[in-house]
Amino acid sequence: MRKPLGVLTLLLAVETLLYFYRLGGLLAYLLPSVCWTFVALIVVWSCGLDRLFLKTNRTLVMIALFTSIFQITLLLDAGLLVGFGKSPYSFKPTGILLNLIYVSSTLLGMEFSRAYILSKTRKPNLMIILTTVLYTFIQTPLAKLTTLPQATPLKTLDFIGSQILTTIASNLLASTLALLGGPLASLAYRAPIEGFWWFSPVLPDLTWGWKTLIGVMPPIVGFITLIHQATPMELRKLGIKPERMGGLKAVKRERREALWTVAMCTAIILTVWFSTGLLGLFPTVAISGSMRPTIEVGDIAIIVKTPVERIRPGDIIQYATPEGMVLHRVIDIKDGYFITKGDACSTPDPEPVHPLNVRGKLIAIIPKLGWASIYVKEAIGTLWSLITTNNLTLYGTVSVATATAALAFYKTRRGRRWKRRRWVR
Repeated sequence: MRKPLGVLTLLLAVETLLYFYRLGGLLAYLLPSVCWTFVALIVVWSCGLDRLFLKTNRTLVMIALFTSIFQITLLLDAGLLVGFGKSPYSFKPTGILLNLIYVSSTLLGMEFSRAYILSKTRKPNLMIILTTVLYTFIQTPLAKLTTLPQATPLKTLDFIGSQILTTIASNLLASTLALLGGPLASLAYRAPIEGFWWFSPVLPDLTWGWKTLIGVMPPIVGFITLIHQATPMELRKLGIKPERMGGLKAVKRERREALWTVAMCTAIILTVWFSTGLLGLFPTVAISGSMRPTIEVGDIAIIVKTPVERIRPGDIIQYATPEGMVLHRVIDIKDGYFITKGDACSTPDPEPVHPLNVRGKLIAIIPKLGWASIYVKEAIGTLWSLITTNNLTLYGTVSVATATAALAFYKTRRGRRWKRRRWVR
């Protein structure tokens, strides 16, 4: 254990050095590159290059590579919805060379040391958690952590979601890959994503909701795929013993249940984030026919946040009025105000729309799916008005609900007593 402890000490020393000696210019790239190259060389000297890559598994490498491609694809798709921006990095030959040296040395130093530390552990579950925390700490800018208490709640939420949670998810998957497949597997996951962020000339201009979702969901899907495809020997490395779970059949059942659980959780998270507008998208159910035939009653209109400078005549926008949200088409722009009209209306709207009242513009229509929401709202409203306007109905509803709850509680307590007596016998 002396050599792994030495590597841990070296990592903390490198992080301390880079925090207190934040140089500018060319040295801002060269000093971290030298430090991480030194870490990689120390690891290779400690265990040898052959032993470091001894656990290389082609299946795990492919899972890691497909997970990174999946994440990059989601980033590009989100960029098509939200928009792209220019990369902040230099694309001159000197800048590309410096970025390449910086990124490659950092990746090699981190993943070599991660795989070496995990290869020496006897408690894999605990060590995966510890390495996830350690490398999350290393990859998180300490300057932002120190200023976090003075930040606004919105900036704090942005930092926790788009920085902390995404880094934890990425390092959890990378640590598991490094334990089972060595540094090549973790590099196959991290290198394409880092290459995309550093060497793509245009990058998706994402909100914190998109960054958090895309940064967290693909690693979780990759982690579950990894567990689903793992052999019994690889499961034992993770601290999961198939013989204690009832053999291979129980392992397959646990894998299926885990896969369905992740799928359901992903669907729920997507639904919540989509419906609350955290992704910059707002689903709206059409309840009037003012936009017929383009939008029928019961259709779901998908609205995306859009800068007012990008809105042109012919776009359908959603905007706020004292009576509520309205979805109409822009027919003209005068003095910075939008002149709107419903497609089914013969005259324009009486009041021009101020740019600050614009929520976004229409990008897609889902036909008829919103009727379920309309029916549920009408049913709830009818039931509520019936209960509140008639005292007899109100008392009857409360009595039935109370009796049902009491009966369910009684049956639950009786079942627990029967199980307890049976266990005692």
